Formats: sequence, structure tokens, C-alpha cells
Amino acid sequence: MNEKARKKCIEAMFELYPRGRKLIYESFDKMDDSLTRTQQIILLALSVQDNLSMSQLADRICTSNEQATRAVAQLVDKGYVIRMQNKQNRRVVNISLTEKARNHVEEAKQVVLSDTLSTAKGLTDEELKTLNTSLSNVITIFNKLQK
Repeated sequence: MNEKARKKCIEAMFELYPRGRKLIYESFDKMDDSLTRTQQIILLALSVQDNLSMSQLADRICTSNEQATRAVAQLVDKGYVIRMQNKQNRRVVNISLTEKARNHVEEAKQVVLSDTLSTAKGLTDEELKTLNTSLSNVITIFNKLQK
């Protein structure tokens, strides 16, 4: 891939990132849940892959272990996550969503879906299919970039 094409990829990511954040955060904001952005990100990360160690979680959400630990402590107090000692290594603490958190994330997804459907009415079934395929491809490629 030439340098011009690489720059175009980066510019597209810069354009996509704030739009995706806005869509997700506006959905959480409508829920009036008093969660911080970091707490929201933790719930979303654990909804994709549950039972992460604190280090894995911090890495996944691109923050320090200390910041993740503080946010997780607050989520434990609110009943959204539980801490469990890792059976293979007792020094490692794993984090998992509670049923309350799963329901909360599902509600957020429904808000996103509702908001998206109302704005996506102008899209054809073929365009929606293309969007779904494109997003799946982006996720696959991002996963490769993070290895």
C-alpha cells in the first residue's frame, strides 16, 4: 500500500472515531445512569469479552491500571461488575459483568438501535447490509492491528 493510501486510512479513522463515540455516549446519556465515560467504556468492553483481568481491561480501554481500578471499584459499588480471583494465579483479579450490567448494556444498545433506525430510514436494505459487512471488516482489521 502506498503512502497516500495509508494517509487516507488514517484520515478515515480520525473521521470515524468521534462519530462512533458520539453515537454511543449520547445513548448512555439518554439513560441518565450517572456513569462516567470510563465506566461506560468498561461496561462496553466487558460486554464484548467478559471475565478480563484488570491488566487486560486497562489495555483494552487504553488506560492505566490505576484508572481502571478506580472505575471498576465504583462499578462494583453500583452493582455493575464483580471481582473474582483468578483460579490459576491468585494475584490476578478478573472482572465480570453482573446481570444488572448486562441489562444496562442491552438497554443502551436498544437506544442506539432506536436512534440509528430513525436516522437510517433513508438507507436501503442493501446499504444496511454493506454497512454491516464494512463494520465487521473494520473490526477484523483493527483486531489484527492490535496484535
